[in-house]
Amino acid sequence: MGRFIFLLLATIGFSMFAQSQGSIDSKGKLIIIGGGDIPDTIFTLFAQACGGKDQPVIVIPTATEDEAWIKAGGHLKKFSDRGFTNLITIHTREKAKADNAAYLQAMRSAKGVFFGGGDQDLLSKAYEGTVLHKAMFELLDRGGVIMGTSAGATIMGSVLIGGDHRATPQKPQSFPKGLSFMDRTAIDQHVLARNRQFDLLPVLERDTTLFGMAIDESTAAIVEKGVIRAVGKSYVLIYDRWHWQQQTKELGRVYVPFRMMSSGGSYNLSKHEMLRRPPAE
Repeated sequence: MGRFIFLLLATIGFSMFAQSQGSIDSKGKLIIIGGGDIPDTIFTLFAQACGGKDQPVIVIPTATEDEAWIKAGGHLKKFSDRGFTNLITIHTREKAKADNAAYLQAMRSAKGVFFGGGDQDLLSKAYEGTVLHKAMFELLDRGGVIMGTSAGATIMGSVLIGGDHRATPQKPQSFPKGLSFMDRTAIDQHVLARNRQFDLLPVLERDTTLFGMAIDESTAAIVEKGVIRAVGKSYVLIYDRWHWQQQTKELGRVYVPFRMMSSGGSYNLSKHEMLRRPPAE
């Protein structure tokens, strides 16, 4: 661990990256869920960000391989059961088909997008670098919201860690590209439920440009205007090498490689500062 930390901190140009890691440069909002059961409060926040449950919402189930479930509309049930009335499915396995006119028109009219769970690589293979992908950024630029859970959370970062990395973390990996709604960020999920709180460390050791965030089940990180806010039943973990540098200066080494944030807590990305909102009266 000590060798890992010192390698991590002996990085040329650290300050150049510190301000931009994890950034979301738009008017929009990300709701990034760590998997598991999604509390109704998170769906309510999503509906509010969309402007109401009658507004157009795109549901993208491509992370699952269960085509029969998708065809039967199983991916829409969690929304229709909660009163959402204007749901549109976008789903393909081929990038060439992602940019069809109907999908682009739907994305350009939508107020919100949801990415379901499964395998994040399937999302990258279908949408990364497409015109539809660009239209997702345009949705954020006009103040829309993108929500995702599990694989749909990891895809919002810029690199996708998965099973190969977890099996052999000591070996260098070439990670697929995420959709990069959070720039220079690696996002993990199911973190405490599956004992993954250390899985991001080798990734951040090898790529010193990355910010790290890991989210436990039934919990969301809401990212808006340079602030990450935790909502839900468990914790959001923040991996910010700015804090590693400060610990090394003051203590000679890093003792705390990540910081934990429970519901109501918030983290200012540019100030590297964690706050907690006062409890409601």
